[in-house]
Amino acid sequence: MTEWRQEAASAVEAELEHARRAEEWNVLGPLRRTGEGDVLVDLRGRRVQPWNDVRLAGADGPRQGTAVPVSTEFSRGVLWLHDVGPLPPECDRAWARECTRTHVLSRLARGLRQVGDAPLADRLAEGRLDPAGDDAYSTCFVPGLHLVWGPPGSGKSNVAARAAAKLARHGKRVLLVTEEALAARASLDAVDDERLPLQQDLAMLSEVEAELVRLDEELADYDHEAFLAAERRIENAQRVAVLEDEFAELRRQHGELARDAAEATEAVRRVERSRDRVAGEHARRAEARVLTQQLERVEQRLDELRDRIRNRSLLFRGRKTDRHELRAAEEERRRLVARIDDCRRRVNTVSDDIRELDAELERLAHNASVVERAEADARAKLDLVRDELMRLSSAGIGDEADHRYYADCLARAFPRRHADREALRERGRHRSALRGRFQERLWWIGERGHERRCAEEARSWTSERVVVTTLAGLPATQGAFDVVLVDDAGSARLCDVLLAVAQARETAVVFGDLAQPWPQVSPPTLEERPEVAQWILSTPFSQCGILTPSDAHAHPGCAVLTRQYRVGPAVQAIADNIGYSALSCAQDRHTEVVLLDTAGAPVERAALVQLISEDGGAVLVPSAEAVEQWRAVLHDTFTVDVGTATTVTGHEFGTVVLDLTADDWHDRVRSFISGIARARDVLYLVADLGAVRTAPTGTPLGAVNALHAQGGLVVRRLGEVLIPQQRQQSATDWALTVINQSTPDGTIAG
Repeated sequence: MTEWRQEAASAVEAELEHARRAEEWNVLGPLRRTGEGDVLVDLRGRRVQPWNDVRLAGADGPRQGTAVPVSTEFSRGVLWLHDVGPLPPECDRAWARECTRTHVLSRLARGLRQVGDAPLADRLAEGRLDPAGDDAYSTCFVPGLHLVWGPPGSGKSNVAARAAAKLARHGKRVLLVTEEALAARASLDAVDDERLPLQQDLAMLSEVEAELVRLDEELADYDHEAFLAAERRIENAQRVAVLEDEFAELRRQHGELARDAAEATEAVRRVERSRDRVAGEHARRAEARVLTQQLERVEQRLDELRDRIRNRSLLFRGRKTDRHELRAAEEERRRLVARIDDCRRRVNTVSDDIRELDAELERLAHNASVVERAEADARAKLDLVRDELMRLSSAGIGDEADHRYYADCLARAFPRRHADREALRERGRHRSALRGRFQERLWWIGERGHERRCAEEARSWTSERVVVTTLAGLPATQGAFDVVLVDDAGSARLCDVLLAVAQARETAVVFGDLAQPWPQVSPPTLEERPEVAQWILSTPFSQCGILTPSDAHAHPGCAVLTRQYRVGPAVQAIADNIGYSALSCAQDRHTEVVLLDTAGAPVERAALVQLISEDGGAVLVPSAEAVEQWRAVLHDTFTVDVGTATTVTGHEFGTVVLDLTADDWHDRVRSFISGIARARDVLYLVADLGAVRTAPTGTPLGAVNALHAQGGLVVRRLGEVLIPQQRQQSATDWALTVINQSTPDGTIAG
């Protein structure tokens, strides 16, 4: 069965055609230093791809200039850099060999086409599951293809991790696919015994260049470019004096040639007029001769018609026709006579020979052409001299101030000392070569570390009992593991999961939640293609006909996790009100839901940061456009992640803030459910209470309003919690009285 392999690969290749071409290195962002001296890169709000090599370099990238390899740790959207050491000033950005979307799609398409005999992947493509075990944990030990559904906070990741560890102890090779592997993949050991000394040497080279600072200070008041400019202006003034004399002589010559050319042109025109006049008279004479011949023929015809009419009987039938012909001939005779008279009136007696006029015209035209070329040459020379004078004038003409400045610089030996400094820099070129060798050595250290890490990763795929990776990090191998466990795949694209399941020989278990956002394809126009809809926009659960929690409970091949450990009753109530009844509160868990009423006023986001617990939290926004506003206020707070439901990594946060001010999330219901289910202790909803009260039932704001009506929602005015800002009140809370009369004690009335 190879149809699904080719169709899925074609769907992925269709998306690959529209993907941005991948570069070898991609900039992650500028370096930042905390008050404690830690170095980091803020990646919050960005969809992070796996990477296996991070370098610190300048704006031109690691291939140009110094590239420092570092070890990293990714946490809460922040990339922390360790063992940075001394850095050259130009190394102000972090660059990574990122597993870009282009790489992921091309590897996925190649892997799908290379899938051979993979019974479990075939069953998933057909939507056929094997019977599951008694519970989710035992299902991981039952051969075949199974699904495990569990709502948020039900411990799916924990079950998968425990099962992978036990399977490994029983001698099985296990592949655990989870997005939590991203943080582990980012932790790279880039420390080398030789690296830090090389960085120190590069920093010392920068100090050696300070030897030139002394000369720079001595020449601080000297501008060599200004000196050269003054020298050029003085030379321009000397050159202008010579060119002005040359210009005057050329202008005189050009004037004479212009007059000669005008006279020659006028002579040609006179001869042309004479020649045209003679030619015209000859033509009219010829025309008169032709017309005379035509007149003779017409008169002959007239005579014939008159004789015929006189000699015919009155009863002759053609008599009328002859009369018509006679009248036409007479009319033709009158027309010819008129034209002959006109030609004779317009013909004068001409004695000139047209051939002589043609010869004269040719001679004069040649003479005019010679004179015009001479005039054009003189004009071109005149224009060149004029342009040169204009160029020199625009460049500047030396005046008395230039002469004084030029003489003063020569007297103080500034040009000579400047030449000495340039010679010193020329002799110091070896420092650049030394820097190049140090940079090349540092690059080699980074490449050696990268190759070592790649080799270790390749060995782990063939030797480790448990291999942990992400869906984007799957290689194009097949059947290398006894068991494959795919975590958090409720919103995973079917083609990605098919490649993961194809790695399994005995058992494949796919964990997921039905409330996660649906898969997406870029650009959205590809959604209309059937293969894209089937293999990219479908999930493993939808492929097996499991679209609701009740479908999961009813399907024999799907195990269910019912107990939940994270959310409280209020969050469950919001989910129930929005139509997601699978979320249930954990025992003895109380998640406080607080609506921060903006009352339609602009949100002071900076003051809201203090509401998020110190142990870390997350701010969830509906779209990527709203991320930058929150990143600006969280600029120095690195324990709080910010982004959309798909870009914020992590399933659980102590405090979650959902921004409902610019977007009510009614088009992102699944993202809204995913967001509220991540709150463990406190869920803050930032919205206008008026908008909540008028929200339609079944929308996210409508569900919040239902919770408010049930008494499970704490409403606080946003102005009351903004500390240290002054408490703000709505205009409706004030009773304002205006008194125009003065008070007896002289105080101000109000």
